[in-house]
Amino acid sequence: MDRSVRQAIYTMHKRYSESLTLNQIAAEVFVSPYHFSRVFARATGVPPGRYLTSVRLFAAKKLLLTTDLTVSDIVCGVGYNSVGTFTSRFTRAVGLSPTQYRDPRVAELLVVVSHEYSCLPGMDEMRRARFLKPKNSGPCHTISGAVELPEEVGPADVLVSVFPESVPQGSPVAFEVFSATGRAEFTITDVPLGPHVVIATAVPTSDRTRSGRMFMSSTRHPIRIARGLRTYVHLLLEEVQETDAPFSVTLAGPSPASGPACVRKTVA
Repeated sequence: MDRSVRQAIYTMHKRYSESLTLNQIAAEVFVSPYHFSRVFARATGVPPGRYLTSVRLFAAKKLLLTTDLTVSDIVCGVGYNSVGTFTSRFTRAVGLSPTQYRDPRVAELLVVVSHEYSCLPGMDEMRRARFLKPKNSGPCHTISGAVELPEEVGPADVLVSVFPESVPQGSPVAFEVFSATGRAEFTITDVPLGPHVVIATAVPTSDRTRSGRMFMSSTRHPIRIARGLRTYVHLLLEEVQETDAPFSVTLAGPSPASGPACVRKTVA
């Protein structure tokens, strides 16, 4: 990976609480903003601005779930200047307001992907969430494909999710869960038509600690889902890297009337 990109990522993770701009980050790595933006997107799959937003929202979600800090305090700590701006952007991106995000059901079905901290809900919880997920309204289609894990990983719990963006913030529009060793085929039904990104995450069944290893792969760019069009994806999973954009999403999707979907609490 380009040295300037790696340095920029380090800067974003260390200084996301500051009012960083693209021009400032580009200047620190001694390249023009245009060149920096192009090189960064080619290396990471997302523009630098979206990467920085993912780092800030990742930090905000963590604080919402693990502390009693007010939303105002959290806003000041993750690089935003206005509570109103943060709340509207958070709600639009996540599908839940910051207050709704603190519902215990969100944390129970949390999927966290980052180099320093990763976790996947238990298989029973994910299967139950899949069963209870409301059907998508409107025309839908099916995605089929295969995941491949390194042989040394052994048996693993796999979650393949469909999102409208490459660095997801809200709940997946569709997903499937299964166990796999090496290569495994999958099918995801009830996928809304339109452009979507498919992301696969997996953890070894022998290493289910919250700080354990996680493997991930994605289509990086949106793929078209349309009637009459066969959609097949092949995902080679690799261990999450420090340069991957961090994200956390919940499988407890929003309900039109009451916020997070009602998901029965289970004991791990």
